[in-house]
Amino acid sequence: MSDKEPLSYYLSRWQKYQTIDEIEFIKKCVGMSLDETRLWDNPISFVNIGAGAGTSTSAILEATKEGVVFSVDIEAIGSEIYTNEHLRFAEAGVGLDGRVIRIWGDSKIVGLKWPILNNLVLVDGGHEEHEISGDISVWLPTLKDGGLILFHDYNSRYWPKVKEVIDAQMFNYQYVGLVDTMIGFRVRR
Repeated sequence: MSDKEPLSYYLSRWQKYQTIDEIEFIKKCVGMSLDETRLWDNPISFVNIGAGAGTSTSAILEATKEGVVFSVDIEAIGSEIYTNEHLRFAEAGVGLDGRVIRIWGDSKIVGLKWPILNNLVLVDGGHEEHEISGDISVWLPTLKDGGLILFHDYNSRYWPKVKEVIDAQMFNYQYVGLVDTMIGFRVRR
């Protein structure tokens, strides 16, 4: 990784979980979510479901210096130190300023009693029908009026149920864009 290259780009090239265009779409949506939810001011909150190597969390951190990113993943492998996202952030020296809070657990359970409203939720957790449907049901109510929800692996040949579930459950929401396999919607109350 070069000193001038964003961590999200480095992780994209290395892990190949998200494309550079998808990363740029995430960054654009972070800005859009802040523009629409300014009336709410604080707290500014972003949720990344399916932390993986930290590509999405890095993109959010690079898009704004405001708010906190709650990074939700199903489990830490033995210890927090062995989780890819944690290692990548430690190596790059980012996300260590208190702006990233890691939560280990099933996103559908974590979101049930979520205490604050979010500017943006990015869903890239389980890809089976019941998993994506559960994340939609649990996390949509946590969005501020005008907030955004993004989904990764939409229209992916590897995960056909993702598109089916999103099409069935998100048709009433404002479409904001599709880049590669990342799709976004705005939530109005």
